[in-house]
Amino acid sequence: MNDVIVIGGGFAGVTAAREASLRGRSVLLLEGRERLGGRTWTAEWNGHAIEYGGAWVHWHQPHTFSELTRAGLPVQIGRDADHAGWYVGQQRRSGTIAQRDEIARRGWDSFVDGVTEALPLPHAPLHALPELARFDRLTIAQRLDQLDLDEEERAVLSAELESLAHAPLQDAGAVSVLRWHALSGNSLALTQETGGRATIVGGTGALLEAIACVAPFDVKLGSPVAGIAQRNGHLEVSTRDGGGYAARTVIVAVPLNALGAIEFTPELAEDKRRAIALGQASRGIKVMIHARGEASMQNAIRRGHPFGYLDTDELFDDGTQLLVGFGPDAENCDGYVPDAGLSNGAPGPGSRDRDGLPVLQASLEQILPGYQALDATAHDWLADEFSRGTWAIHRPGWYEHHHVAMRRPEGRVVFAGSDLANGWSGFIDGAIESGLRGASLARALA
Repeated sequence: MNDVIVIGGGFAGVTAAREASLRGRSVLLLEGRERLGGRTWTAEWNGHAIEYGGAWVHWHQPHTFSELTRAGLPVQIGRDADHAGWYVGQQRRSGTIAQRDEIARRGWDSFVDGVTEALPLPHAPLHALPELARFDRLTIAQRLDQLDLDEEERAVLSAELESLAHAPLQDAGAVSVLRWHALSGNSLALTQETGGRATIVGGTGALLEAIACVAPFDVKLGSPVAGIAQRNGHLEVSTRDGGGYAARTVIVAVPLNALGAIEFTPELAEDKRRAIALGQASRGIKVMIHARGEASMQNAIRRGHPFGYLDTDELFDDGTQLLVGFGPDAENCDGYVPDAGLSNGAPGPGSRDRDGLPVLQASLEQILPGYQALDATAHDWLADEFSRGTWAIHRPGWYEHHHVAMRRPEGRVVFAGSDLANGWSGFIDGAIESGLRGASLARALA
């Protein structure tokens, strides 16, 4: 019998496994995919290392930077765009990134008005719940409707918020914006910086490996969990291939939207079942496009576009570049995003079939005219059964009704994961925070 079984091999699960092992516990980590990393994943495409999932970190994220310091891993800062574009209705406008950010800031500041009262302690989101609740009951779309913005301010802010939400604005909770803003330091500029400037030298996999190698624990990949049963003071974990494992405690570090695939015996408390049924709202796409055009750093946004936030990630020596786009709905990219390539839980990147390039090109022209799409790649996290979405964007009512329930142990079962973090929910930092907490709770239950 293991002292602890951890289910899920993302940053939360690997952190929890390390911490439990460091405390002298025997630990088994079960992961459904054929790799660790969860919703972070570095893989090669066309000779370049690509981050198919989460990528950006920041020194305002305390748990991440503590781990980077421990591992001796540096970060690198991306360049600002040389040119910015945005749309008001069907009209494309252009200027500097500073000019567009000033338009966005006016709307943004109105959107987050009241955040200091609602989230005075950003890492303790329930500290001022009565104040937070008035925002927690709203979608992003509903909060936008409360604001007095001109047409350009509304168009720019809406496009920015679609990329942040990675979901339709009528589904995503307004607190997702306030939370990110407060954690970043209460400005739009810092919010943009924390979510899109600094990356880890060596990729997210380098940090994951640094965490995993500190203490010994057993890992079984390609082992999707089917059920967890609590019986006679211990737990039995069954996998889909018929395997069975016993433990004294279990840490479930699985994304909220994927928890419904696990059968719990006895069934979970009703408040947890409601939270899992609600899920979180993100259903977007991150698409990488190899393109030819003017050899300059570009940033373009457009509300309602399949990948409505498009940014140059890298300029190549041959004059081409890698563009990274974020869209609010993966299903809107069906025409040109490659299949997820799921095989026994292992996602596989791939270039788009050449037949899809005309569709991709048409969409590219609608946000960044004058560029030719040569190839594209993505992973469909929405279709991926082990994620069912991208970063955590909670729906309205999450903090008022569900946050406490999902963080409460169920017998000897502890729930962890970036989706449940108090702080940087949806980021690597939130995953590490939650993994640390999960291991601590598991120790108290032992």
